[in-house]
Amino acid sequence: MKKFYGLVCVFYLLFYHTFADSIPDKPKTFYFSGYLNELYIPAYYFGINHFNNTGIIHNRMNFKYIPTKNWELAAECRTRFIFQDFRNYSKEMFKTMTQDAGWLNLGWNIVTSPYFVLTTSVERLYVGYQTDKWSIKIGRQRINWSQALFFNPNDIFNGYSFFDYDYPELQGSDAIRLSAYPTSTSAVEMAAKLNYHGKLTMAGIYRFNTNNWDIQLLGGLVNTEDLMLGIGFSSDIKSVNLRGEFSYYYSLLSNADIKNTYVATIGADYIFSNSIMLSVSVLYNRMPKNYKSNLETLLSVPASPKYLSITEWTVIGQISYPFSPIVNGGIAALCFVNLPAFYVGPNIEWSITDALTLSAMIQDFIGTKKMQPTNLLIGYLRLKWNF
Repeated sequence: MKKFYGLVCVFYLLFYHTFADSIPDKPKTFYFSGYLNELYIPAYYFGINHFNNTGIIHNRMNFKYIPTKNWELAAECRTRFIFQDFRNYSKEMFKTMTQDAGWLNLGWNIVTSPYFVLTTSVERLYVGYQTDKWSIKIGRQRINWSQALFFNPNDIFNGYSFFDYDYPELQGSDAIRLSAYPTSTSAVEMAAKLNYHGKLTMAGIYRFNTNNWDIQLLGGLVNTEDLMLGIGFSSDIKSVNLRGEFSYYYSLLSNADIKNTYVATIGADYIFSNSIMLSVSVLYNRMPKNYKSNLETLLSVPASPKYLSITEWTVIGQISYPFSPIVNGGIAALCFVNLPAFYVGPNIEWSITDALTLSAMIQDFIGTKKMQPTNLLIGYLRLKWNF
């Protein structure tokens, strides 16, 4: 097995040096891109007085082969060298590090030790065929049906956490997706996926535009457990971008904690003349009374598209400003109203060159005395090279 991984690494290097220089030639057949970053993450858990120190060398490689204008084959891989104190980790805990959400578990721990782990995973692996009027894609892919910025009730295939700082590509689904384009302003999609438990999500969506409003209607079966109906919209009104989504779930389980679940969000964003961008959003998420909430849950939310937060009402605001052409900064603040709990996240990014960026961020989760930990403070310092 180790020889196999060694061969994969050699293939990466050979592919890069063989094709990187020839990629600019047109027409393109092979595409190659990716990044390499170094990330330092100190974290302190107040209330339980625990400090965690993590370093990550993170590499992503994206391969795409387009033999004709109709066919497309793609593979994307993520490899991480994680430095941390793993002395208390069991074999089962190491396995959870590579367990992805797909039907095929395409993640492997190459090396594990008490102080570091080398792990890799296949993030995308699909074949696609398209014409001017329809397309089909089979394999591990990203299916994004959301229009909102922060919370995504309509994103039933690939939920993600707003607080995940180092995973911009997000998870993919092991799925089949068929798309049709009746007009230039409308689209119909049908998709089906299996998750790692073998549970089926199967749904359809219809998108169209009317009076400068982008509308989408969707429905289907989610994780073999819930029937789902949803609607989403977005539009510009006097330069204010409005976005909203609503999803309704009806549980098919006889022992469900709650039969009817509603998830709704509405938000707005606006760019001022001085380039300041302001975004605000409100989320309502109906939850069972026994739903357990803690600050660490936020780092992995959403575990289900039905539960996008840790409280019924969540309010978020975010402001960003380009201080110069190469320096951009901002801050986000959330209130988990019913708990109450809060989040503050300032960030700054410096583009050293077109391919090299240095960024820093602080995530401060502030809970109540009843929550453990009562406060979670995480820092991020990242140097990233895109190629």
